[in-house]
Amino acid sequence: MFKKLLFVFLFSLMLLGSVLPAAAQFGLKETASKAQYGESTDIYTTIGDIVNVVLSFTGIIFLAIIFYGGLRWMTARGDEAKITKAKEAMYAAIIGFILVTAAYALSSFVIGRLTS
Repeated sequence: MFKKLLFVFLFSLMLLGSVLPAAAQFGLKETASKAQYGESTDIYTTIGDIVNVVLSFTGIIFLAIIFYGGLRWMTARGDEAKITKAKEAMYAAIIGFILVTAAYALSSFVIGRLTS
């Protein structure tokens, strides 16, 4: 029991020793002001940034689906059912990519109009 308590105490001291230097402010305020973190941003800009990130990740997902469909097509070995499934996956990814691109353009236009 004593060994467990000693271990927990020493482990806590070790963690505390690594937290204290990390909490120190070594010129972070100057760096934050240069990166414009001290300034408040408009809600429309924040929403636009979030929408752009989400649509970017969605585009990456569609790119992965295209690669998956191409891989299935290459490994189909002439089986028409597998080729058809691969083509359907690729068509769906292309349509999805077109929709995401249109949504990205529309949201960029709307957010641009709201922030100006």
